[in-house]
Amino acid sequence: MEKPGEENQRKVIALAGKGGTGKTTLTAIMAKLLAQKGCHLLAVDADPPISLTYALGAEPKNTLGELRKRLIEDPREKREIGDRHIREVIRQEAVIHLGGVDLLILGQAEGPGCFCGVNELLKFGIESLAQQYDITLIDCEAGIEQINRRVISRLDTLLLVSDATLKGLRTAVYLRDIAEKHGVEKEYRVGLVLNRVPGGAADLQEQAQALGLDLLGLIPTDDRVAEFDRLGRPTVLLPEDSPSVLAVRDLLTRLDLPAGSRT
Repeated sequence: MEKPGEENQRKVIALAGKGGTGKTTLTAIMAKLLAQKGCHLLAVDADPPISLTYALGAEPKNTLGELRKRLIEDPREKREIGDRHIREVIRQEAVIHLGGVDLLILGQAEGPGCFCGVNELLKFGIESLAQQYDITLIDCEAGIEQINRRVISRLDTLLLVSDATLKGLRTAVYLRDIAEKHGVEKEYRVGLVLNRVPGGAADLQEQAQALGLDLLGLIPTDDRVAEFDRLGRPTVLLPEDSPSVLAVRDLLTRLDLPAGSRT
């Protein structure tokens, strides 16, 4: 049974942005560092290409999309579920345990076209499971649709990940405005993370400030990340002294989250 005030200590953090900005890499590094500090952590791979799953060194054995398809198409599945709460069904059938990280995977839609059905299951899964974890990290699909459609109904921090360009900053402003207008009703923090920043970035910091963006992190260009991506190695295996890992540790500190210690 939860103690009074315990729910308020639980954090839900979503990473969003246009495709190709590296939000999955950042989510995986955040998960790595938080797990090292002993956080009871749920990572949610809410992007259909399931990139976060591979970044965490896992295989997509169980997904919400597959669970929903089985429940719809196989009467035996419904009978076997019996009186179990759907929350427990999701926990037992669609959550992968990776040592220090539990992983919930959206997966593919049940057919061509709309993701509405599986997104509704994702919404319920996040709402019900997040209550049982210290921190929930959500790697959203490209864009802001899952925020806009309120697939994520509770949020403490939205991190908008951008490349180190003025165009990227303007896209972040656009996504922020949509999220604030159509997203979660409860107040939450919206911050910017610039990824793959080459060298100094004083001009970008000034531009972000001028656009009213709360710049929370600068992640430098990291040859090790590029190498891992090229070789298909899981992001969580990046060494502790990797520039991106050090920068994400600083980001977690700014978010008042356990950040680990520098080596």
